[in-house]
Amino acid sequence: MVSQVKAEDNKTIEFTDTGWPKILDDNKWTTQLLFDTVQACYQGTIRWVVLSHPGLYGQIPTLAAQRQMMEHCFCVMDKIRKENKVEEYKKKVLDPEWGGNDFMLKAMECVNEYHTLPSFFTKIIETLNDKMVTPEDKPKDSQDEPPGQKPKESENGLPATIFQG
Repeated sequence: MVSQVKAEDNKTIEFTDTGWPKILDDNKWTTQLLFDTVQACYQGTIRWVVLSHPGLYGQIPTLAAQRQMMEHCFCVMDKIRKENKVEEYKKKVLDPEWGGNDFMLKAMECVNEYHTLPSFFTKIIETLNDKMVTPEDKPKDSQDEPPGQKPKESENGLPATIFQG
């Protein structure tokens, strides 16, 4: 009995530009991207907590605190994913200003809306964008010095002191 041999191409594995095996489609959030983003959030959250509570500097967060920070970052991650397609996000996240601003905005939203990080923050005070009301009469400009008093001048004609008080 003779069996028939078929010729086949070897299956090649596709890799991402970072060297990981490509399993998901391009428009999907990979586990690596999710992990990297949550880790960036976590590091930022630690800095935020320590800046707000300097006495915690140098202390290892308790397991409960670590869990709160991780849950907080899940909230931030979900908000980012809801507003950004993965390809947009990959481009935007390379800009440190966008990343810092967007992460901080989402972090404050999570604390306010979902009460994340309850051990560290109870509520973030939001500034209201109320319209400024200008009185109808013109405001008077303040004078630099009391009337009739001129600043002492040095030999070169400039005021002798810059700061007075």
